[in-house]
Amino acid sequence: MAKKKQVHGYEEPELTSGMKQHIKYLLGLSIATKVLIVFLTIFVLRSGMDMYTINYYYEHFISIFSGSYPYISYYYEYPILVFVPVIIAYIPSVIFNSIIVFLFTFSVLMILCDCITTSCIYLISRKIWNDSKVAFIAACIYITAISTAYFAMIDYGALPACILMLGLTTFVYGKDIIGSKLDGYTAPIIGYFAKVFPILALPFIVLYKSRSTSLKQEMLSAIKIIIPVSLVLFVPLFIFNPSSVFKTYFPARMDIGYFPNTIIWTLTVWLRDVFKFEVTIENVLVFVYICMFVSIITLMYSAFKYKGQDPKILLKFILCAIMIIVLSFKVRSPSYILWFTPFICILIADNIYKIGLFYIFQILAYIEFPLTFWSLWTNIEYTNPIYSTNWYMALLLFTFEFSILLIVVWLAVEPVKLYKQIFNSS
Repeated sequence: MAKKKQVHGYEEPELTSGMKQHIKYLLGLSIATKVLIVFLTIFVLRSGMDMYTINYYYEHFISIFSGSYPYISYYYEYPILVFVPVIIAYIPSVIFNSIIVFLFTFSVLMILCDCITTSCIYLISRKIWNDSKVAFIAACIYITAISTAYFAMIDYGALPACILMLGLTTFVYGKDIIGSKLDGYTAPIIGYFAKVFPILALPFIVLYKSRSTSLKQEMLSAIKIIIPVSLVLFVPLFIFNPSSVFKTYFPARMDIGYFPNTIIWTLTVWLRDVFKFEVTIENVLVFVYICMFVSIITLMYSAFKYKGQDPKILLKFILCAIMIIVLSFKVRSPSYILWFTPFICILIADNIYKIGLFYIFQILAYIEFPLTFWSLWTNIEYTNPIYSTNWYMALLLFTFEFSILLIVVWLAVEPVKLYKQIFNSS
């Protein structure tokens, strides 16, 4: 049993010494795993750690000193909070006059964010499974997820993922962790200004909390946070360049071409080039978008119908929302794996077969990037002639990767069981 302490007139469970010890082990394992992945990637597999995005952040930040301002002077795709780790990493780079110091410091910051995410996975899993062993396994699965760990070192997505998971942890625990009941809205809203995807959790938290209050009250509570945060982080930039800032925070990405590492491209290649159907990629895009809208409506209706307050079901709703967006867009970065991996790890930690499939997906994602980038595909095309062996290799890689991912998500969500829980609660 957890110890108790008095906080504001009520008793609050503390983290037990065992839980703290578990977290220490997990953080050590997380850092050790990342060192091994760097060694594996660079020295064994002769690939590399892709520092393009971190260098991109650096170049756009230092452009400010020459009078070229992101959002105001030109469209910048990352929300404003990207500059928090950029500025922190920039300070030592100025002291030592080295961009290498910036790249290293930024990577360290992202690793720290990932360590927080690991701790959150452990804590959330303890809450929803009520089993320290399963919680430890969930965190270990996340730590050893090779593709996710790779991107956690080099991609800014580790920060918004950390913000969302930290918010969900404090929300799920409430008074048990910090001594005052969290509204649950701050993290998704702040996270939105770090990367857009955390906002996907907001409607489900609103519906979840409304079961003990009212939908109107919870919507007003969310708006009370949205307004001041927007006044600080959105409105000032929007005044200077409305079209640019609007595009940053509502990224339809319709002006960009199709990426080969998407379901849209993969389906098109199978239908048009393999099975010889007269279909265009635009036709497939319309079909996928119809599926996306139907899925979102179904998901929102299910969340509305659900009358209980089981945090595991809340996680399933959020996972589904993120996956619908990730899989439906015609533009996809391999680093999006940071968005949904924590939820999958929590939900599959009790089943060895689900865990095995998850690792297969992670290996395929790691093969996708960095191992086969440039050799099999780029953001523009498959790099080999059509119907060549390597062309088929690229097609099969993405086909298997998406297939395994869909199976893993299906097993994590358990839609038949979820359906019964939703409508039994009504």
